[in-house]
Amino acid sequence: MKKDLMPFYNSLLNKIILPIGDVFFGGLYTKYLKEWAAYDLKSEAELKKLQEERLQNILAYATDKVPFYKNQGFKTLNDFPVLTKDILRNSKEQLISLDYNSTKLTEHHSSGSTGVQSITYMTKGHQFYLRALQTHWWKWSGYSVGDNLLQFGMSQKRTFIKRLKDFFYRCDYVKAFGLTKDELEEIINRSKKRRNLFVTGYPSVINEFAKAGSESEIYNVKGVVCYGDKLFDGYKKKYLEAFGSDTTIIDTYGCAEGILMASKKDLDFYYIMSPHVYIELVDDNCNPVKDGEMGHVLATCLTNFGMPLIRYKLGDLAIMLPKEEYPKKRKLNYPLLKKVIGRDTDVVKTNKGINLSVHSFTGIIEYYQTIKQFKIIQNNLEEIIVEYIVDNEDTFDAAVINEIKDKFLNLTHNCLNITFRKVEQIKPTKSGKPQIIEFNL
Repeated sequence: MKKDLMPFYNSLLNKIILPIGDVFFGGLYTKYLKEWAAYDLKSEAELKKLQEERLQNILAYATDKVPFYKNQGFKTLNDFPVLTKDILRNSKEQLISLDYNSTKLTEHHSSGSTGVQSITYMTKGHQFYLRALQTHWWKWSGYSVGDNLLQFGMSQKRTFIKRLKDFFYRCDYVKAFGLTKDELEEIINRSKKRRNLFVTGYPSVINEFAKAGSESEIYNVKGVVCYGDKLFDGYKKKYLEAFGSDTTIIDTYGCAEGILMASKKDLDFYYIMSPHVYIELVDDNCNPVKDGEMGHVLATCLTNFGMPLIRYKLGDLAIMLPKEEYPKKRKLNYPLLKKVIGRDTDVVKTNKGINLSVHSFTGIIEYYQTIKQFKIIQNNLEEIIVEYIVDNEDTFDAAVINEIKDKFLNLTHNCLNITFRKVEQIKPTKSGKPQIIEFNL
């Protein structure tokens, strides 16, 4: 599309096409976009009051409508138990509101990036809410709805609604794992022809795109929005080298269970999306840690009433920024996370030069709920060992291992010997967080 036609198309999309889409699909996407724009203008006191009201609302609702919390006498947030991934996995039906039937809700599988999978449910309204918040983060990079978009994602099966989104958003949606050199070159060639391009996806994948594109000088990238794994300083440096020094880079923090928690913008800290989430940081005994100290993240979602997640332990570690360290000049008044602690991005390497991130494998395993947890061990370029724990021995069908192995072989272009090993326990790292890929080269 010619540059001079882009403002006209963007206006048409925002003022006519998207509102029609809301009516047709029964969503409130455009309404939520306006809400988030309004939140950005609120004062610290206004945002705090809104968060407290929504927190009390979701707690009261859960004790009244959710079997897992009903008749337990919970009143304050501290009364509620910590919700672990095992509880979420084993008690998911009891965690669904009595106002909803699970068959009428949307089922979401976690990416399994901590090694333990889970299933959550959300209403259609909450899905639109999350899409609006994600778009809002994109806008922080300078993006306008309708601008050219390159998205590295895991949802390779594009439903009718997703295909419509790709079309109207002018989105080139490509797989986020197992990209060959030729595939990267093809994506680069397409991208070079698009003006004012914005790139979103996993930082490790965008880094591969940037490295491959450095020789091609892709200077038409205006903004990058990262999610899903850790954005390292080396990645940011590579982005700026490949895309240009004026490229805006946004780093976000969320989870596949339907909570988009925080994002960077103008600071080197994360703005917490307080109208949507309440975050606690606790020690190993679930006692609160002081601001400035590292703690386990407990997230309470304030906007999903289909399956309220209260004090959900993600398996992440983070540090809250002490109030006395808040910058005097900041564009927004949301509370601030100082740092999200995480491992180096897990990678499997092959002798064909293809680097596969943890999401390459979780994107396959997540569809096999009989596998509760897994770990990949690589000691050389010719072989990987996959340790796995089954969810239920009585119902486990060993044939699924052959299916997974075939998909792994296809993913790795048949250049690795893959051995599966059933185990009773997979030891976590010293931080307590499970390690998916043990790379010993």
